[in-house]
Amino acid sequence: MKLYLLMHRLQTKSVPVLPQLISRVIRFLFSCDIPPTSKLAGSVELMHGGLGIVIHKNSIIGENTKIYQNVTIAGEDGNSPIIGNNVLIGAGAVILGNVTVGNNVKIGANAVVLSDIPQGCTAVGIPAKIVDRK
Repeated sequence: MKLYLLMHRLQTKSVPVLPQLISRVIRFLFSCDIPPTSKLAGSVELMHGGLGIVIHKNSIIGENTKIYQNVTIAGEDGNSPIIGNNVLIGAGAVILGNVTVGNNVKIGANAVVLSDIPQGCTAVGIPAKIVDRK
């Protein structure tokens, strides 16, 4: 996360080349693809060193979110996921498309999220279905 925060800060200040270089270092060291243009809150935790995590370049991820290994957060240009605060994303989960995940949500391991998840819910399965609402 420290490398990401440095990379993102340099990107927002329009420093050339260096953010992409840091992105490549992160990818090499951790097998993790986090572009400098994605917006991750400073308190996001990438569990297990962020191993295998892939995040879309326009994604927004809120405060106190925990992301386990091998998670993919993907979209198309203009259609990227927005993850709320206090979200737990289990190992191997996939969040695809123009999806909004609310605050205080738990996404189970290997779940495939294709539609919005309201706040306070737990979603599991392929495709992800809500199994618990608070």
